Amino acid sequence: MGGTGACNSLLSNDVVPVPSGPPRKVEVEAVNSTAVKVSWRSPVPNKQHGLIRGYQVHYVRMENGEPKGQPMLKDIMLADAQVIKAFCEMIISGLQPETTYSFTVTAYTTKGDGARSKPKLISTIGAVPGKPRLVISHTQMNTALIQWHPPVDTFGPLQGYRLKFGRKDMDAFTTMEFSEKEDHFTATDIHKGASYIFRLSARNKVGFGEEMVKEISVPEEVPSGFPQNLHSESSTSTSVQLTWQMPLLAERNGIITKYTILYRDINVAYQPVELPVVPADTTMTLSGLKPDTTYDVKIRAHTSKGPGPYSPSVQFRTLPVDQGR
Repeated sequence: MGGTGACNSLLSNDVVPVPSGPPRKVEVEAVNSTAVKVSWRSPVPNKQHGLIRGYQVHYVRMENGEPKGQPMLKDIMLADAQVIKAFCEMIISGLQPETTYSFTVTAYTTKGDGARSKPKLISTIGAVPGKPRLVISHTQMNTALIQWHPPVDTFGPLQGYRLKFGRKDMDAFTTMEFSEKEDHFTATDIHKGASYIFRLSARNKVGFGEEMVKEISVPEEVPSGFPQNLHSESSTSTSVQLTWQMPLLAERNGIITKYTILYRDINVAYQPVELPVVPADTTMTLSGLKPDTTYDVKIRAHTSKGPGPYSPSVQFRTLPVDQGR
C-alpha cells in the first residue's frame, strides 16, 4: 500500500493537549481501480488544543457493511507549525479494484491522536483488462493478418476488442470493433514500402484497457504506378515548364527517390532525351528546345529498388520565335 500527500497551512502558536475535534470536510474520491484521493480540512481552531504535528488516514476494507481484514494507516507529518485553516490531501494507492473501503482521518499533537472524523465509504472502480497478445503477419497480397489472444488479466468477462491501424506517416487511422469471440482480422490495402501501426485493446464492463501496440514495415519495391497529372505550367519558344503529381499512394511502394523524364521531338522518333529529376521534385523545366515544335513527354518514378512504369505520353508545343520573346 502506498500514499502521497500534502498540506497548505497557516500558522498559530497555541500549544495544549490532543485535538478534541476531528478534521472537517473529509472527502474521498476514486482515482482509478487501485487508488483513492482523501482530502480534509483541519479541526476547528478552538478544538485543536495544541501544535498539530500531522494527520493519520485510517482505512479498512469493508464487506457487507463490516470491516474485513487488517486496518491500515498512512501518515502526513507537518512542519513545526500549528495548522489553523489547512487543506490537506493524500493519495492512497495499492487498493483492490471494485472494493469498498472505509476512511477516517485524525489530527495529532505531541500528546497523541485526536478525535476521528466520521467514516467515509467509497468503492474503487473496476479494473480494465490488461494488454491483449497481438501477432501481425504480412502477406504478399497487400494484406496483413492480425491475430490476437485475450489478456492474462481480464478483471471479469471480456466484452470485445477494439483495433486501430494505419500507415505510420498518415494521421488517419481505421478503427474497428470485434466481439469477444473473434480473434483475427485481415487488413487489406497494405502498401509496400510503408510502416504500419496496429493498436489493440480489450474491453470489459468498465471499459477498454491498455493498448497493445505493434509496428510492421513492408519491404520496398519498384513503383507499380506512374506519376499523375503531367501538364505544362508555361512555355516559351525554347522551354516548357512541366508539373506533375506523385504516383497514387498505394502504387508508390516506397519512398520516391527521383523521377525520369523522357521527351522527344515528335518529328524525330529515334532520338529521345532522358533527364533525371533529383531530388524528387514535382516540377521541371525542359530548356534548349526548338521553337514552334511539338514534343512528346512522359515520366516515371523511382524508389530505392528501381524505376516504375512510364506515364502515358503527353504532348506540348513551344511558342514561335516572335511569341517566345
